[in-house]
Amino acid sequence: MIAAAGRLLRTGFARRSSCREFSQGWKLGRLPSKDEQVLLGAVSYDPAISTIWGRMKIYLNTAGCPFDFVLFTNYERQVAALLAGEVDIAWNGPVAHVLAEQHAGPNGLVSLGMRDVDCDFVSICVARKDANVSSVHDVHDKVVATGASDSPQAHLVPLYWLHEKGVRPSEIRAFDLDLGKHGDTALGEVAAMECLLQHGAQVGLLSKMMWDRGLAGELSIDPKMLETTLEVVPGEGPPLFDHCQFDVLAHNPLWKRESFSNAIFKMDMQNPEHEEVMRLEGIQKKWMPPRHEGYAVVHKAVEAFTGKRHFGTQTGGSWGSRSPRAKKGTFNASRSFSTSAQKPSVGVVGAGVAGLQAIRSLEAKGFAVKVFEQDAGIGGVWRENYVNFGVQVPKQLYEFPDFPFNLPWGTYPTGPETQQYIEDYADHFKLRKSVQTGTRVEAIHPENSGWVFTTKQDGEKKEESFDYCIMATGLYNKASLFIPDLPDKEKFAGKAVHSTYFQDFAMAENKRVVVVGGGKSAVDCATEASKVAAKVTLVSRKPHWPTPRKIANLIPFQYIFLSRLGQALVTGHRGALPGAPGHMSLWHKLSWPLMAVAFSAVEMLFALQFRMSGKTSPLFKCDVVSDFYGHAQVLDYSLRDLVAEGKLEWVIGTPTGFTPDGVTIDGQEVPADLVIYATGFQKDYSLFSEEVRSRLGVEEDGLYLWRHTLAPKVPRLAFVGSELATISNISSYGLQSAWLGKVWSGEIDLPKVEAMEAELEEMKKWKRGWMPATSSRASLVLLHQVHFHDTLLKDMGLRHLRKANFLAEALMPYQPEDYNGIVGA
Repeated sequence: MIAAAGRLLRTGFARRSSCREFSQGWKLGRLPSKDEQVLLGAVSYDPAISTIWGRMKIYLNTAGCPFDFVLFTNYERQVAALLAGEVDIAWNGPVAHVLAEQHAGPNGLVSLGMRDVDCDFVSICVARKDANVSSVHDVHDKVVATGASDSPQAHLVPLYWLHEKGVRPSEIRAFDLDLGKHGDTALGEVAAMECLLQHGAQVGLLSKMMWDRGLAGELSIDPKMLETTLEVVPGEGPPLFDHCQFDVLAHNPLWKRESFSNAIFKMDMQNPEHEEVMRLEGIQKKWMPPRHEGYAVVHKAVEAFTGKRHFGTQTGGSWGSRSPRAKKGTFNASRSFSTSAQKPSVGVVGAGVAGLQAIRSLEAKGFAVKVFEQDAGIGGVWRENYVNFGVQVPKQLYEFPDFPFNLPWGTYPTGPETQQYIEDYADHFKLRKSVQTGTRVEAIHPENSGWVFTTKQDGEKKEESFDYCIMATGLYNKASLFIPDLPDKEKFAGKAVHSTYFQDFAMAENKRVVVVGGGKSAVDCATEASKVAAKVTLVSRKPHWPTPRKIANLIPFQYIFLSRLGQALVTGHRGALPGAPGHMSLWHKLSWPLMAVAFSAVEMLFALQFRMSGKTSPLFKCDVVSDFYGHAQVLDYSLRDLVAEGKLEWVIGTPTGFTPDGVTIDGQEVPADLVIYATGFQKDYSLFSEEVRSRLGVEEDGLYLWRHTLAPKVPRLAFVGSELATISNISSYGLQSAWLGKVWSGEIDLPKVEAMEAELEEMKKWKRGWMPATSSRASLVLLHQVHFHDTLLKDMGLRHLRKANFLAEALMPYQPEDYNGIVGA
């Protein structure tokens, strides 16, 4: 009935209404009288209904209607409450409207209005392609599956229509799931479709909306099975009818009707605040005055069934023992009467681990999501990269929160192994249907209150409009490689490539290889090239601190840095992440001298483990924690051992140009046949116009976003996974997407723009006070990730202390599995 339950109020309307407005007439212990409020009844067939009417209550009270509401578990009880005067208004579905009219007597019921989407609801008749049904008359003597027997769209109206046509099925199998809700959850229709696919019936009676959802892959049914097995019966279909109405008894006080109706019909889509509330209720353009002609066929159908006319119905439960459900997270009962076109739409750029989790989180909240991926498949950076690339953290830290990385590989999976895991995730949750691969997004520009994507696929350009936009292009986008522009490169007789394209050992075989860079990819390329190259030289401007996989060769690093104890150590040394509990800032003020000594000891330990000395040692040159925030890398001992064995030369210096036979490092020539730039990636926001980029406020050290997700001055735009770096990126992006789903569905109220900007200024000051000045500084959370995750969970109203007991909470590392059950909920 409520066509847009998931379309929750997104602008924080409640924040702009004073507490006084909501507390007028309220006093502790005083019971409200019947005469001082307009009380509405609605059927709660989904948990979101409570939230929806809570938001409507906010609007109505501020619009001059002293409003409250109560929820019922079924329509019969709601109609009884209306007739008894227990509620003033009933938000009735079509069957409930007819029942209320029947019992209220002639001229006893008044309808106040309806939504534009409630006009002309469509039912259809579908059949198995092998059932030889070419018209409605061929349904005669066939077995027919329907939704719940109190569903107007999937049982009452279409069966009455068949009867009036003289068509008599041999058997009717009604799937009576959620009786009393009059088909609003539509679970019976899902069961009817499954019955058809499994030869339990030959014909089905459904709403067109549920049929369209099934073909779109939004149900627990394979859309290809629907398309190949079933078809809509040609010719005339069941008659149209109207859906929901606001009903009151004719003797209800006039002021109540008028205050409610006036508030409703004052709403205007041109008013941004009104638009949000109206979209909450699924309205496309406006509230409509009541219509009576649209219920004529419902009247006849109800009278036929309640008059004991025999239609040969059999409860569908006798066919099998299944209790079919819509696919978790994609079928939202609260939107059961909304067509897919009415869903708020989200366009996403990028189908890596962030984009895939965005699909789950946003679809679970009732959004229609479409992801554009420029590559031929999903996976992002894991589809291809340099030779033998892989995960630098244990796979327990790089897994989707609710999809364990259980493939039979080692602790540190390779790139192809990780890609396979991502493919399995997408298949398990049926996410590919929402991804359009081989499509490059060339521009995104705002239009009205949404976004227009300009895309290119197979040389053809196209424009598509969306209500919301998500950038999920990742931290490492191969479309934005950074390669230093060194002089005289045209003189170089060899080959120079970015590390992303060092994908074949043959490129380095028997060659003199120079690898430029000081991060993880540079170390990997140098160590891999040394397996086949004649000589390898690694050139780094500065030495950086590596983190060993096991500290003191005993303790996995995550036990130190990703437990709450580890968070306390890092916080004591470098301060609390803004937004962390206040006592953490106090802890920093008290403990930083002690922590400075402690981390000096850590540096000595790391230097010993990696046998660092001379120019390539960062000892006494930079702080280990600060350096990690500019050049994080978790390494094994391959580089250390190759340097010690003389198989790899490591030079500290700056490339200054090319010669015909190599490159110059601080003026000294280093011979080379192949130069590999492991120099990372650069951010590119050129998809957006100069005006949008100005509002984003990109700075030299990156794009500062509220919760690393939202730009305060650019509404309906979010960045998931592209402006956030943690140790366990994959789980952070999942929490980010779940948080965003709650924000855009109205479950989380955002602060005012000024408050968000003030928090960002605090974040800038904190980061710039101790982190290295890199172009990615704005995105860095890294060792503070536990407190960042806590913040997102608290925003979502979820428990942030997720371990089994106090000791585990303090000492055990936080890993993706600790956040199971959040993404896609």
